[in-house]
Amino acid sequence: MDIIATALFCIAVTFAVKLTESSSPAFRTAAASAAAAGLFIKLIPSIRSVTGRIEALCSGLGTDSSYLVILLKGLGICYITKLTADICRDSGESALVGQAETAGRIALLVTAMPLFSALIELVTALLE
Repeated sequence: MDIIATALFCIAVTFAVKLTESSSPAFRTAAASAAAAGLFIKLIPSIRSVTGRIEALCSGLGTDSSYLVILLKGLGICYITKLTADICRDSGESALVGQAETAGRIALLVTAMPLFSALIELVTALLE
């Protein structure tokens, strides 16, 4: 998606939400959340394009591609966690913000476990 179109869309949604301040807060939150989620979904093809190019570049290096997959999954977890936390924060649900961020951190740790295992194996092999 073109960055100018994205910026204009965000500004338009912001104005629309501000113009409806007299309506229910739930409607305003739902409208802003739907717009944020819609933008994120619209960006998925661009993200896939970038990851495809990175994979193509890394395949020429002869390195293990599983590390790249872990890195890209971690990046995806970070983006999704940030989007979720921002939506919860805008809704005034600070307790959910903390839980969303904690869940994102745990998901990132679980995803990175193969890296930690490889690091421990490397250190063990070097010490022997």
